[in-house]
Amino acid sequence: MGERRAGAETTPTLQPCQGEAAVMEARGFYSEDEGATPAPMVRIGIGFGRGNVVGASALIDTGADVCVFPASLFRFRIGEKGEPIIVEMADGTRVSSRILYPSITAGDIRETGVASVILPDAVPIVGRSFLNRLEVRLTAARDLVRLATIRGARGTEA
Repeated sequence: MGERRAGAETTPTLQPCQGEAAVMEARGFYSEDEGATPAPMVRIGIGFGRGNVVGASALIDTGADVCVFPASLFRFRIGEKGEPIIVEMADGTRVSSRILYPSITAGDIRETGVASVILPDAVPIVGRSFLNRLEVRLTAARDLVRLATIRGARGTEA
């Protein structure tokens, strides 16, 4: 297999028109804790089956192919199953890992089978394996982070 790279607050659900599916939404925030400029963040839940769910604030990274989570986040055992992958970090470092497919929840949004990797000492990152399923709006000048489902998107009903 070729190499791949990896690099909230809840608002009420919008009310659907009759016969129309609701748009699910999550709102995040800009964190000034790390780095030279504020970074877009969202509060998420990562699930590996009933009873195996953890919560974390994660960086929204549109340059990361997959979601990345630190091993220290999980107090339960995550199996050794998963497709082998070489993850290339932003600094060029390459790390061997395995692709896993947890469910990820942000606000009212829940997506299943989201390609993710678990790495030691990683910063929690929400990558394109989750973001590409949604409408993403980031407006730093207004401290706005908004994720929403898209009606009629691939894999959804219009």
